[in-house]
Amino acid sequence: MAEKITRNDLHKILEEIKNSEALPDNLSTEAQLWDEALKKEVFVMPEQVFPLIQELYGKHYDKGTPIEPLATEFSVERADTRKISSIRADITLLIAKKDIYHFECQLEHDGTMVLRMFEYDVHVALSYPATIPGDESRDSQYSLNFPHSAVLYLQDNQNTPDFLQCKIHFQDGGEYLYRIPTLKIQSYSLTDIEDKHLTLLTPFLPLRFRKKMVKDKDTGKISFHLSKEELTSFYQELILILDRETAAGRLTEHKRSTILSLLRKSMYRVFYQDEELIKEVVKMTEPILELEIEKYIHASIEAEERYQQAYQRFENANLALEQTSLELEQTNQELEQTNQELEQTNQELEQASLELEQASLELSRYKEESTQKDALILSLQKQLEELKKKPSS
Repeated sequence: MAEKITRNDLHKILEEIKNSEALPDNLSTEAQLWDEALKKEVFVMPEQVFPLIQELYGKHYDKGTPIEPLATEFSVERADTRKISSIRADITLLIAKKDIYHFECQLEHDGTMVLRMFEYDVHVALSYPATIPGDESRDSQYSLNFPHSAVLYLQDNQNTPDFLQCKIHFQDGGEYLYRIPTLKIQSYSLTDIEDKHLTLLTPFLPLRFRKKMVKDKDTGKISFHLSKEELTSFYQELILILDRETAAGRLTEHKRSTILSLLRKSMYRVFYQDEELIKEVVKMTEPILELEIEKYIHASIEAEERYQQAYQRFENANLALEQTSLELEQTNQELEQTNQELEQTNQELEQASLELEQASLELSRYKEESTQKDALILSLQKQLEELKKKPSS
């Protein structure tokens, strides 16, 4: 049995929601909220894009088909300023190691969206070109494969198109109609969502009630032509849909909880200006009391995530240690080689020292003999001089 929200608790929660305009601390605009919600879902439960692809393109992927997120940020040079800036797509995925998909989350339609989509898709195609097999010519030929792209419109009206299109004229006279589908989320009933398993769209469904939003001309106060009973019924039906998807094995408890958390943030954003309805939303969605089993599940998930992170750090440290060991072994080998060369040099130096000592001894002996010879020569010269002085007989 859930614990009742006290008046102080409710007042504090409502003040926080109102002061932040129902935006998380790290987000400053509503567009960021919806973009992050979609990215969070695709990151946590990427296989949930399969029903979306089935709906948009009629293409089926089996459960377990590999999904890989691709880079979404690209550098561009602006023609007017010549400055390098970045553009960032919302979701880009590689599925089955060959099919690329690109999805953009858009609040409302504007006339430039098709140009932005084309710009994104050009950069995706350039980032993942394919060579044409069998081409052995000097100039390699490439195949630029544009992704399967679509715009998900969170709100729509009579001006929201079923397709975005732009005619492209090439220099050789060729023409191509660049055309991508759109998906109008609010056109799907809750029955459609369940039948087509489009649970990925659940957090965006409360936006349909903005059509019931009115603003008082005198006070500026926002309210909705919507009863608390209608809102409660809507939320409870979504809970039942998620429960049935979970029971059928299409969602795990963790993924169901993620969708509910995003749905709560969505409802806060939609109704935060209507005091009565936001009170009802808080009472329906705020997890005041967490059951012990829920605490255990959350703690288990967090522990598993911490384990995976720690294991990854351990693996990285092992790789670094192996690399360091290889470098140390190589350094030891080089040091051993240097020691051997040094030892040989010492031996050569010692031999040279012995030879120098021997040469010094021989030089000393030569000097001594030379001195003796000089003395003998001097003595003989004296004797010769004396003989010359004596008169002959």
